[in-house]
Amino acid sequence: MARNRNGAEFTVEFFRKAGVRHFFGIPGHGNISVFDAVKESESIRLIPPKHEQWGGHMADGYFRANRRVPALVSTSVGPGATNLATALATAYVDSSTFIAITGDVQTYLFGMGIFQEIDRKNWVDYVNGIGHFAKRTWQITNTAQLPRVLPNAFKQAVSGRPGPVVLDLPMDIQVEKVAGAVPDANRYLPAGRVYPDRSEVIRAAKLLLMAERPLILIGGGVTMSGATEQLTSVAEFIGAPVVASFRGDAKGGFSSEHELWGFHPGNVGSSVSNKLTREADVLLAIGTTFSDETTSSYRDGTTFSIPPTKVIQVDIDPAEIAKNYPVEVGIVSDARAALEVLADVLSQLSQKRDYRKSAWFSRLKELKEEWNGELKKLWAGAPMGIPSVVKMMGDVLPKESVISVSAGLPQEILSQQWMSTLPGTYLSSGGYSTMGFALPAAMGAKLAKPGSTVVAVEGDGSFLMNNVELSTAVECRIPVVVVILNNYGWVSIRDLQIRGLKRRTFGTEFKKLADFEKVVTAYGADYRRAEDPSSFRRALREAVKSRSVSVVDTIVDRRFPKSGTSSYGYWDIPTPYRD
Repeated sequence: MARNRNGAEFTVEFFRKAGVRHFFGIPGHGNISVFDAVKESESIRLIPPKHEQWGGHMADGYFRANRRVPALVSTSVGPGATNLATALATAYVDSSTFIAITGDVQTYLFGMGIFQEIDRKNWVDYVNGIGHFAKRTWQITNTAQLPRVLPNAFKQAVSGRPGPVVLDLPMDIQVEKVAGAVPDANRYLPAGRVYPDRSEVIRAAKLLLMAERPLILIGGGVTMSGATEQLTSVAEFIGAPVVASFRGDAKGGFSSEHELWGFHPGNVGSSVSNKLTREADVLLAIGTTFSDETTSSYRDGTTFSIPPTKVIQVDIDPAEIAKNYPVEVGIVSDARAALEVLADVLSQLSQKRDYRKSAWFSRLKELKEEWNGELKKLWAGAPMGIPSVVKMMGDVLPKESVISVSAGLPQEILSQQWMSTLPGTYLSSGGYSTMGFALPAAMGAKLAKPGSTVVAVEGDGSFLMNNVELSTAVECRIPVVVVILNNYGWVSIRDLQIRGLKRRTFGTEFKKLADFEKVVTAYGADYRRAEDPSSFRRALREAVKSRSVSVVDTIVDRRFPKSGTSSYGYWDIPTPYRD
């Protein structure tokens, strides 16, 4: 006989049965019943962040690192719920997900303007505002809705193009009884993959086989669908170099150790990839949005030349097909399914090429040799510049390490230079470019991959925003490593001011910075400081071996232009001083 649960218990039990095992949340008067239900569910672990935004990033990082099971996030009513907005938007833009359960005022008091209600345009107006930042929102006004809404919320969160969802659960709904059995999520989820129209794949295959300079551009869709093996097979068959977009989880979708790896195009891409993208005659774009950072703000001939380059675009979201560039062939499909069919069609139409004998592969090798020379100059010119620190991190950390990065110079330079060999090991808020993302996302990733080394790469400004979550990491024994790239300011923006405002810098350099050693040790985490290459390598090795929450405060070169890296593309930033 079905147990008679209240609304909060019914909701939590549904997600427990669906495989959810982590719950990130701060209790308040609006969601205490949800917390009470989680307390009774022994298989769901509570991680209590110190700010709702960081809890959302923890759940986001958890899903990015496992790509199968989402986590729950809970907030109280009012400002606790609105604090979640940036985390929702970050996950939504990068096609990651979590399930938010937000408290709300009692249904029988809707529209009375009670404590923490927004009601001047519409009563309980939270869901109308937050809906712009989520894939879907539901406001539950009757417990009878729960058996129908919960399976649909879970399905929306994880299927197709993933995205975060919001369940707005008024306080009276949380305590009212729900009749009937808790649904089984598996009976409501779509099975299988979205496969492409084979006739369109044949058209694409013929274009690729006729190409002299084929190129593959991948986005996060390759990682999301687990398509690395199929991608490698297609790239090797046609002899196409593979480049990755700036956004999200693209890095690692194709191994950086493969000889066909061509790095990243765009504003802070590499000289290799920007030349490859300009010279390609056929471009196969898979699971990517063609954002401005990847395309050099769409300036023709800087990164892409479309046309004459012919584009074959594959995406699970029809809205992305030809959104920013015209296509020769547009294929709506899951990335792995499309690549499986493409590999089959290619093998039927032709023999596998010996790409190592092609002029195009020789061109790739030539460009990579030039790029390696440019990197060596960067490293030699600034031994404690961020490019040098990134190189040292690659030398010290295990290949399977998970790296998360926040906005600014960490995101720019690691996108350009970090080498990822495995999917799901590079977590970047590249779409929404969120400050403060790296540390909480790393904590979520560590929970998803407890056996992996997980490193958050933060700027000092970003660390000032989120360092309170070190206390959560220590409290919950989540042993992440944090590398602070400390240059005493918002130096990515200072450098932008130098370039775009005729050196008129303002508000971007810290006159007094907190003593990070005192901050870190106050939370109970380990602190190490590095001011030169040898001390950095030593500190990072010790932090990894310590298996505790560890911070490596790395003093990096702040002299312009040694503070950053070379740009090989273009970014459209209007300034009053542009000629």
